[in-house]
Amino acid sequence: MEDEPTRILVAVNESSIKGYPHASISSRSAFEWTVEKIVRSNTSGFFLLFLHVQVPDEDAFDDMDSIYASPDDFKRMTERDKIRGLHLLEFFVQRCNEIGLPCEAWIKKGDPKDVICREVQRLRPDFLVVGSRGLGPFQRVFVGTVSEFCVKHAECPVITIRRKAEEAPQDPVDD
Repeated sequence: MEDEPTRILVAVNESSIKGYPHASISSRSAFEWTVEKIVRSNTSGFFLLFLHVQVPDEDAFDDMDSIYASPDDFKRMTERDKIRGLHLLEFFVQRCNEIGLPCEAWIKKGDPKDVICREVQRLRPDFLVVGSRGLGPFQRVFVGTVSEFCVKHAECPVITIRRKAEEAPQDPVDD
């Protein structure tokens, strides 16, 4: 009987720095740590599951200069979000393909904390890896922290990876 590969769910997100449609520092750090410290050279023993959760824009006017928006404007924003999400996931899938690490990736919409925990219930990974921005207690009150929520509520072990100090932007919220 063949052993099943260890299934690792890696929650990834885009950088919050304006005009920077790439993987966040924390997501990249979590992925790189997972490959370097867990997978190492045993690519056949692991299966990575990448989850990107897009937060719906409450008023759908984040990128608009005015209050008026036509149905075409909303359609363009939705399409733009989809393309950005696919671009983000492509980065991680391509990296896995380069080293021969099997993976799957998908996008969900909603509150990242809830969606990640719901996907853990559905997929039953062996563990979850999430990046952490390393916010201080004051910032956590206002910004919130997905990683802390997942540690408390996910139905599997959770590994939280903090970004390296030298990678931290001036404002920790920018990631």
